Amino acid sequence: MKNDETEALVQEMDRTMTQFRRIGGQVRSSHAIRPSEFTLLHNIILCTETDPRGIKVSDLSFQLQITPAGVTHIINSLEERGYLERLAEPTDRRVVLVRATQKGKEIIEAMRSDHFCFLKGLTDYLGEHDSKELIRILSSVLNYLKNRGTDY
Repeated sequence: MKNDETEALVQEMDRTMTQFRRIGGQVRSSHAIRPSEFTLLHNIILCTETDPRGIKVSDLSFQLQITPAGVTHIINSLEERGYLERLAEPTDRRVVLVRATQKGKEIIEAMRSDHFCFLKGLTDYLGEHDSKELIRILSSVLNYLKNRGTDY
């Protein structure tokens, strides 16, 4: 590919990615929680399926690769709005556990349902062939991102 052709493709890809960011922000704003809050709350729900007592902040921090202070900030926000609760560990009162409230479980389920409906609509719109092609391309992008390291 010639340098001019590569430059044109890079610019078009940049414009397209910018449009995705703008539209993504509009879609997410229809829900009451931010993407980081969704990720944390969804993870709490998954973890408490095996241990309904809750999960430690340090464990969440490790699993999500977020600092404990970052996790605590998100937890505070979710707790203020009634999406999760803090509890003392029964065997060690110094340890604090968090778990989703019913309200938290309901918003995650609603968001997952909306997301599934979106993907179903996209799949219907694209058709089987283009949907498979999109999955193939996105998988290639993921592999590129995983293997490229931190260099730009």
